[in-house]
Amino acid sequence: MGFVLEVAYHNDVPVQPLRTEADTERFVAELLAADPFHRSASVYAIDEDTDADPDHEMIVGVDPDRGVGVVRYSGGDAIPGDDAEEWFSVGDPAQPGGVVEYAYFGTGHEFPADSEVPLSLVRQAMAELLATSGKRPSCVTWQTRD
Repeated sequence: MGFVLEVAYHNDVPVQPLRTEADTERFVAELLAADPFHRSASVYAIDEDTDADPDHEMIVGVDPDRGVGVVRYSGGDAIPGDDAEEWFSVGDPAQPGGVVEYAYFGTGHEFPADSEVPLSLVRQAMAELLATSGKRPSCVTWQTRD
């Protein structure tokens, strides 16, 4: 069977497998339509042929009003010269005050103020996570939190 993305964003909605670009498009549309307390999701690339737990986690968040989102990645293979434990997407500064907030399972989580990117990049990061079996997507410019 191979790799699939497993996504979750709400306790009342089952974990969903995403196998295709159409699945990802449908899921992002669902996330955009969710209530404001559930507009972020966990995303894992899972090998359906094993029972192994993933070594990474990606969180994506969306803002339907402004057409932007955020991406956070943690875990995965070590990258020489980069010993950070989590990385955030880099976009244009959007919010004064140093942070933006996206709700994940009903709880607000802070992201750097310049971490918002176009929704197309959120979708692309999800597609790359699947294509690379869970590696940190290279289509995103990353930053660490200071």
